[in-house]
Amino acid sequence: MAPRAAAPQGRGGASRVDAAYRAILRLITERPLSVGDRLPSEAEMAESFGISRPVVRQALSRLQEAGVIEVRWGAGSYVRDRHDAGGLGLSFGPVQSLEEVRSIYELRAAVEGEAAALAAERRTSSSLAQLRTALAKLDQAIADDELGQQADLEFHFAVMAASHNPFFEQMLRSIRRPLEFSVGLARTLSLTHAAERLRIVQAEHVAIATAVEARDADRARAAMRAHLFNACQRIFLGPGGPPVQVPSASPAKPTRSGAAKKRARRR
Repeated sequence: MAPRAAAPQGRGGASRVDAAYRAILRLITERPLSVGDRLPSEAEMAESFGISRPVVRQALSRLQEAGVIEVRWGAGSYVRDRHDAGGLGLSFGPVQSLEEVRSIYELRAAVEGEAAALAAERRTSSSLAQLRTALAKLDQAIADDELGQQADLEFHFAVMAASHNPFFEQMLRSIRRPLEFSVGLARTLSLTHAAERLRIVQAEHVAIATAVEARDADRARAAMRAHLFNACQRIFLGPGGPPVQVPSASPAKPTRSGAAKKRARRR
């Protein structure tokens, strides 16, 4: 008999479903399962996790809504196959495993962090208008209890555009399929939690836009990286982990005193 998996912890129906959701994500990632592979049955997972089948069923339903799995009634649950539609130029295919979601966030933190820093240095009034429009759409999505995936993508592409380096935007477009998948997954998970979690996510977007508007490159970089690392953590660890802290201000640059400037001129 296979060793019993650690039972998902949590009080109340919603928290048990959230814990089961994360346990199944770990199951997919750690085996690892590939696209098209079949998950254990509801009964097997209920026995392995020490929870009821209805809880497993609700967790599977959320995973299906997030696009992680496909539930074929009467046949079981399978890791979802997102077909590559093809295209011109450099383009990465669909996500093949949940571990690739983590890799996408690592790539995005590196690329988008630097793009945000450049955006702070180079942004224009029209760049800021685009950022504010995307933020307003995200606010409206939260108010309407909607996913807001498209508005989220628009915000990140607006930051890329504000950098005035077209290769940043092209890079983001080259990972469009895995990007859409990871953003959709993160925002779907946020919808399953209290409104406070949605406000936290939006506050991270606001921190990025505020730093860009203030022309604070260091803070914009830190805010973007923190946001993306936090988004990844929320997928894999749930909302309980400590958030990445953003510095309160950029370190002041040392300046020469008047006497030092005079000495430098004499040389």
